[in-house]
Amino acid sequence: MWIKKPQKTDFRLRWSVYIVLLAIVMFTAARFVLFESLPAMFSALTSQEVKSAFLNGFRFDFSCIAVFLGPLILLLNLPVNSRRWAKWLLYIISFVLLILAGVLAADLIYFPNVNRHIAEEIVQISHDWDFVLSYMFGPALWPVLGLLTAFAAAIVFIRYKIYTRFKPDFGSPLAEGGKLLVIIILMVLGIRGHLGSGKSLGVADVYAYATNPAAAALTMNGVFTAYQVGRKGRVDMENPYPADKAILTAREQFFSPDETAPNARFPLMRSREGGSELKDINIVIVLLEGWHPRFIDSLSGGSYGVTPVFDEIVSKGVVFNNAYSVGLRSIFGFAAVLAGLPQVPGLPMFGYGLEMNALSAMPKNFSDAGYYTVFAQTSKRDSYRMCALASFLGMKDSFGWEDIPELLPYEEEASFGYDYDALMFTADKIKNRKEKNFLAMIFTGITHEPFTRTLPQFNKYPGDDWDSGFKNTLSFADWSIGEFLKKAKQDGWFDNTIFIFLSDHSSGAKTDNLHDKFHIPLVMYAPKILPAVRRNTTVSQLDLIPTIYALTGLNVPYTAFGRNMFDNSREDERFAFVSEGVNIGLITPKGAIRHSGKQLLSTETLQDDFDAAAAAEKAQALDKAAYTLLKENRWFEHE
Repeated sequence: MWIKKPQKTDFRLRWSVYIVLLAIVMFTAARFVLFESLPAMFSALTSQEVKSAFLNGFRFDFSCIAVFLGPLILLLNLPVNSRRWAKWLLYIISFVLLILAGVLAADLIYFPNVNRHIAEEIVQISHDWDFVLSYMFGPALWPVLGLLTAFAAAIVFIRYKIYTRFKPDFGSPLAEGGKLLVIIILMVLGIRGHLGSGKSLGVADVYAYATNPAAAALTMNGVFTAYQVGRKGRVDMENPYPADKAILTAREQFFSPDETAPNARFPLMRSREGGSELKDINIVIVLLEGWHPRFIDSLSGGSYGVTPVFDEIVSKGVVFNNAYSVGLRSIFGFAAVLAGLPQVPGLPMFGYGLEMNALSAMPKNFSDAGYYTVFAQTSKRDSYRMCALASFLGMKDSFGWEDIPELLPYEEEASFGYDYDALMFTADKIKNRKEKNFLAMIFTGITHEPFTRTLPQFNKYPGDDWDSGFKNTLSFADWSIGEFLKKAKQDGWFDNTIFIFLSDHSSGAKTDNLHDKFHIPLVMYAPKILPAVRRNTTVSQLDLIPTIYALTGLNVPYTAFGRNMFDNSREDERFAFVSEGVNIGLITPKGAIRHSGKQLLSTETLQDDFDAAAAAEKAQALDKAAYTLLKENRWFEHE
């Protein structure tokens, strides 16, 4: 039988179209999977809103395609008389498609945990390759193998099916020039996202096409958000609220009756009136990785049975029932606790530029007052760069996994270290200090994904699901805290120490409700200093610095975006200001709101008299005040 030989042809333009169509299918498929996998989040959207999300989402999808594939397609279509040139460009294009598919897959895995797309996390994990690799070849192994298999198939297809049939066949100079011009125009239009004047498409532009967070999430994609934040360390946002009025509002909210502002140029910098002496009180802050109150029986009324030590602490401590994190990432909680810093859209993250401002650092103030100050984290020193940042903020000593001896025969190696080892290590540093008093902070990590089997007695839940893994590591973390407290008693510094236990952020929230999503445990435990009580005051991580200064008697000028938790004045006006990716939020006892900076996005009403409009205005004011003072470096007076 006669078989016709394959016709060699110049396929470049045709395959350029195929590549773009394949990328569009990838992005659209990811959006469809997201929509189908989270019915609770998207069920409230109307059919018109869903249709709009898929149609307008194409703007953001095509912007990514234009940025990452456009230049390569342009190079592929240059009139270069080389088969090898075309082959290697197709290899590179296949690799870029693999990366795009990988980010989309990672976003689908990540999204259900926080109900938003990957954003600033892309900057953080770029400094934590140990975690990236352990996750790729752990929980994400099958998606990774699938992507690598697809890439290998693409290489074989290009080498044996396309390359062998390709013969450069250029048209006239006018035709070739016209083709390149069309590609360039499409690239520019794709990146800009519109035909008019103004800036190119940004994350905040999603609210031109969506009126609520769910619709915005469905419109957006993880590649776009990761790229926009990754290249800038921030997102571009717009808040039209008048800056002067915003700063006055912030002062009214944060200043206690006994505090004054000594310098008008730094309007949120304050100090207490009258002198005060330092008390013989030590502070230990235990920043708990991802703890949510629902897993703690004494806070939730549950019966998980994995926190007996913490339940005892709750029974004898000062418990803040309505405490909230400032954000959903560890670095935000770290910055709030040690520097009183909120995370506002439009500014770089702490650790990626924000720390270049003059800041009011709590560790430095205590170090200057003669305290021994020490920071330890269970993870490696460069994880989140927290050891370097702790030292930058004034900690005399800072330690990571590399510095901490492994004390027990653990079943598996933890990606983020062991709480018991770090707590015991810190206790030894405290015991051997030369100074009379100390401020210590320990950042735990065993409850961070991927979950690790620690010791047999803590494997109480046999399942492979997220809840079981978290509860088992939580059981180990709880026991570790108990051993730490025993050592504090043995070494003689328990009685005059206030132990502050709070989460960096919550994990495992069941709803997208702000009260649930940002809810954290916060307990002050000092049986010889503070009487046990449960307080329903709405507080935030940002309120910790003013509270610690008041408890210890430290009276220094400082700036913090919070208020003393024990200040009972204007109790009904208390709130938690939170950051949720590109959105801000305000949580109050009566309700909560989400806001884009320009418009109200959603309202959660707990009491009938909740004034959502007033809450929205306050959120805008606080956002604008923080943005203005940090942007203009008027947060704290330079020394």
